Amino acid sequence: MPAFRSRRGHAVAIVLCALTTLVALPLRGWLDQANIVMLFLLTVFFVAVRLGRGPAVLAAFLSVGLFDVFFVPPHYSFTVADAQYLVTFAVMLAVGLITTHLTAQLAERRVAAQARERETRALYELARDLGATLTFHQAAEVLDRHLVSLGMKSKLLIAESLDQAAELTAYGALRLGPADLTLARCAFDGRRIFEDYAIVCLPFAGVTRLRGVLVVAPTERAKSLPAGLLDAAASLAGITVERIHYTEVAQRSEVDIRTEKLRSGILSSISHDLRTPLTSLVGLADTLADPDQTDRNAEHAAIIRDQAHAMHGMVTNLLDMARLQAGGAVLNLQWQPFEDIVDSSTRLLADILAQRRLVVDLPADLPLLRFDAVLLERVLCNLLENAVKYSEPGATISLAAAVRSDRFEVGIANEGAGFPVGRLEEVFEIFVRGAQEPAAPGTGIGLAVCKAIVTAHGGSIVAENEPSIARVRFTLPLGTPPSVEGEPA
Repeated sequence: MPAFRSRRGHAVAIVLCALTTLVALPLRGWLDQANIVMLFLLTVFFVAVRLGRGPAVLAAFLSVGLFDVFFVPPHYSFTVADAQYLVTFAVMLAVGLITTHLTAQLAERRVAAQARERETRALYELARDLGATLTFHQAAEVLDRHLVSLGMKSKLLIAESLDQAAELTAYGALRLGPADLTLARCAFDGRRIFEDYAIVCLPFAGVTRLRGVLVVAPTERAKSLPAGLLDAAASLAGITVERIHYTEVAQRSEVDIRTEKLRSGILSSISHDLRTPLTSLVGLADTLADPDQTDRNAEHAAIIRDQAHAMHGMVTNLLDMARLQAGGAVLNLQWQPFEDIVDSSTRLLADILAQRRLVVDLPADLPLLRFDAVLLERVLCNLLENAVKYSEPGATISLAAAVRSDRFEVGIANEGAGFPVGRLEEVFEIFVRGAQEPAAPGTGIGLAVCKAIVTAHGGSIVAENEPSIARVRFTLPLGTPPSVEGEPA
């Protein structure tokens, strides 16, 4: 193809010189010879700009010959009557060749600048897309997509351990044979394999150590490959692989920290909040077994029941939180009235609410809601228990619900000191208590369970402080309840 373009360029140069001669020949008696020389030089300049160095040199020599034959007496002959025309020929040829050289050089620089611009743009787009990758598979896909647009295929071979003799894990679409893998191994061990083979193996390193090898193969066999572009692509691959590695390390560390925090909180709850009721239960059981204490058996049985209920609530919260955090909770969503779970929650907590003044404000026209009744009952029970813990006997606890735009809003408030200022978001974290040394018993997990359940329903929950009042509000999506057909008369 390049040879064909070269022959075509030389042919076009010949045609242009002939056309210039045909245009200038009728004007031979009207134009000065210096002006005719300018026409030929203009043709040479045009050929140099459009067709390159080779056709322009041909046009320069051809222009001198045509000018001699058709415009220098005697006409139609290479014979020169006046020796001064030799100087004209020499100057004309020199100007044509110099013009050709300078013009071709500018054209070559323009082509090189355009090539550098394309490489720079390609590297920018590659770096941008690699910066958004989260896994080695994604990084290999991005590299392969960008290099395919440049006529190459690629494969990432990554050493995922610190050992220099570690196995290289392959990512990417390029298929490698045993010989190719041997060359890649050699490149990883410190020897770079380049144009002597059908593939290019470029080892790449991150900030700390050698990370792997970028293997590139041209889609068509080429005499040369853009070494600078490939080196830059390998460097970007090394930075990306190291970033992904440390991102995974950070994620694992965060998971380990959260797991350790959960484990420590559970151990703390078991060692304190559960051991204390168990100790009380054992002591009360011994008292019941004492025949001298039969007159107080009813009182002891009531205490045992209260302690058992408290332990049941703690264990239920711990299990619910573990299940929700593990993603194993499957919501049993049903369209049902909200009033039902308010009634069931207040009945379950009738004993602890007996010393408080509960005010329930539910409009008569509340719509049906789609929720998991068991889990949402747990939310109301936890919020009411929390209101009882942080309020004095005789205080007022209010439960109100209303429809706000496209959301259903529920608020539970109690008279008391309120939530710690500046920590309204923290109180919904696991094992976080409202005060540093709370007098009320608990594990600090109730509000975290509430937030997890409400979030699983597509809602939101917030804590608020008002003068002498602490309030927790949560919202649920309304949705469109199914239509209910009327009963036949």
